[in-house]
Amino acid sequence: NNWKLDIAVRDVRYKKGDITNGIEVTIENLEKMVMPVNVKVIETNGTEHVLSLPVEIWQRGAKWTFDVPTTSEVKQVSVDPEKKLPDFDRANNTWKKVGQP
Repeated sequence: NNWKLDIAVRDVRYKKGDITNGIEVTIENLEKMVMPVNVKVIETNGTEHVLSLPVEIWQRGAKWTFDVPTTSEVKQVSVDPEKKLPDFDRANNTWKKVGQP
């Protein structure tokens, strides 16, 4: 087959609207190929979280939402931060806090 892989960061929200409750991140697979994926979350205080999500997350559909126990404002969320996957469109792989270059 000629399936493509295109995973995008769709949404980043503070749980219950409070920075100290952590965040909920929604990623979406926009194409047919499925792969395990790494996600990197960077907080403004310098704390970094790297999560390894298994390929099985895609068995429930094209979107996956998960929690990250952050303690400060989040400045960036990236899927495949090391660019190891054959992602079709890397432009949608990163969410940045509004006002970040």
